[in-house]
Amino acid sequence: MSPSNQPTFKSTGTITEKELIELYGPMLRAELVLKFAEHKNFDAARESFKTWNEHDIIQTDNMLINNDRLLARSNESWEAYIANRFLKVLINEYDQDRQEKIRIRMEDPVQQQKAEELLKIRQSGKLPHIDLAGTDFTVDWRLRQMRETELPWKNISFDDFEMDDYGDSYLCFFNTQTHELYMPPDDLMELPENVVVLEIPNELKLDPVAVAREYGSDLPELLREYPITENLEAKVIPLTETGLPAIIENNIRLQQQAASTERPKRGR
Repeated sequence: MSPSNQPTFKSTGTITEKELIELYGPMLRAELVLKFAEHKNFDAARESFKTWNEHDIIQTDNMLINNDRLLARSNESWEAYIANRFLKVLINEYDQDRQEKIRIRMEDPVQQQKAEELLKIRQSGKLPHIDLAGTDFTVDWRLRQMRETELPWKNISFDDFEMDDYGDSYLCFFNTQTHELYMPPDDLMELPENVVVLEIPNELKLDPVAVAREYGSDLPELLREYPITENLEAKVIPLTETGLPAIIENNIRLQQQAASTERPKRGR
């Protein structure tokens, strides 16, 4: 039995996320897991934890360590103490699973041979490639750009990307027809055609060899955490799942208000 499934962490509550928000208001991811656990819905806490990325887990683990929240305090309820213990157990299980996957990968002769082949190809000078919404781009981290492979004079600079909140990925609006970045105007009134949001892995995942060269990092150690990926692909996010629809709705409302204010009044 895994530590997070021991009897102490058996679910006896059925509280939902909606009910928690009604009780406590909007919460951060860690707060949501803790509140689920405090209300004895450990199953829901576990499922919520599964949506976290590595940055969330590291940040929360540091918070637990720095605040020493696993020590029972006079002003902390028993339920809160158990919830903190449960969260720490989930984090420990995640780290053990990650380390086990690394061990298996390093010991698997097939994967090890493949990793050596990919490293040899990269060290021969061949740059990584990535699929951006169906178009192949060459990644050149040294020059901080990605070049369209078939039209190398067309390039995208990393300086023009936004970083996500966790530092895991670069984000950009991308025109799938022109293969160029798109910058939404402030007065946008409708969703542009052929535009999506791309979520591009950071440089450690794009080209760990180039990163190791630049910063003088230990390459074998870096590759242990960030192995070379043979088929890189950006995640494509439709505009309907971004904040643009809300911006457009607000712009339309402001335009209608302005038109109403400017409309001349009829005389008697």
